[in-house]
Amino acid sequence: MTNKVGKGLAAVMAGGMVAALAACGTSAQAGSPPVATVGHDTISKQEWLSTVKSLGMLNGSPLSTNQAAEYSQVKQLMVWSAVEQYVLAHHWTTNAQASKQAATALGQIEKQAGSKAALVKQLQTQGLTLANFSSFLTSQEILQAAYARVTKNVKKPTTAAIQSYYNQNKSSFVQPATDTVQAILVKTKAQAASLEAELKAGKATFAALAKADSLDKTSAANGGQMGPIPTSVTAASSSGIPTSFVTEMDTLKTGQYGIASTTSGYYLMQVTAVTPQSTQSFSSVKSQIASQLLSTAQSNTFQSFGQQQLNKVPHSIKVKA
Repeated sequence: MTNKVGKGLAAVMAGGMVAALAACGTSAQAGSPPVATVGHDTISKQEWLSTVKSLGMLNGSPLSTNQAAEYSQVKQLMVWSAVEQYVLAHHWTTNAQASKQAATALGQIEKQAGSKAALVKQLQTQGLTLANFSSFLTSQEILQAAYARVTKNVKKPTTAAIQSYYNQNKSSFVQPATDTVQAILVKTKAQAASLEAELKAGKATFAALAKADSLDKTSAANGGQMGPIPTSVTAASSSGIPTSFVTEMDTLKTGQYGIASTTSGYYLMQVTAVTPQSTQSFSSVKSQIASQLLSTAQSNTFQSFGQQQLNKVPHSIKVKA
């Protein structure tokens, strides 16, 4: 589940902050022990957990809640609590405005979930209520107002700065060597060898056999085409490609056949194209780098502002590092 609110705060949280952690409650919940105090606000353990779980839902993956994570996340929540207090005290927005915006965002999220009932069910699986989530979204809207105000004058990176980043991080812009492969997944090695014999004898096309015999229905629908696969076992494995598949693939030249044994069965494969490693040109990634550098500068500016506000009020953290 993602939406414009979640994406915006993911950007806010970039640049060394706790990943996508950008909201906090403003009053302790009954029966929930406090984890921190900031000015006149108390952050409860339940509020910390609700925030973490809510962000996990928005980002599509859960955030850790172990002891180390709790400490760093609570520290971040303290910063955002100070920001919220400052924003409301200086009338950059109001709770009423933020609640209205949060209600609009909640409506969008309900639509993505399919219905309000479907969203409630998703929230329940994470130990959240609709009230928890609505409060979380309201806090996010307050922080969005702060982020927009604080970062509006951050300058875009110069071409020289972008070029310098590219020169210092060229390894990040390397496109790995890949093989374009077509494959057929079957149950036995004998069956794979039989299909290979048919292909070599010209009795059938690879696409026809893939559609008729492959157990991998996704690639079968494309005539066995599996697209570019990194020749690096590590890179391919991170994409879910079996190591044995890549090992066999790497022994083949364009046009050659091979058979790989995997936990899913036996793949009969053929390499149809080889693309060597290359480095993306500066011109092709210039806008990407510019966006990244600007986002980092904005995030750093916002985090600095938040820390300044926290330092101005009494605060304490009650969890151990």
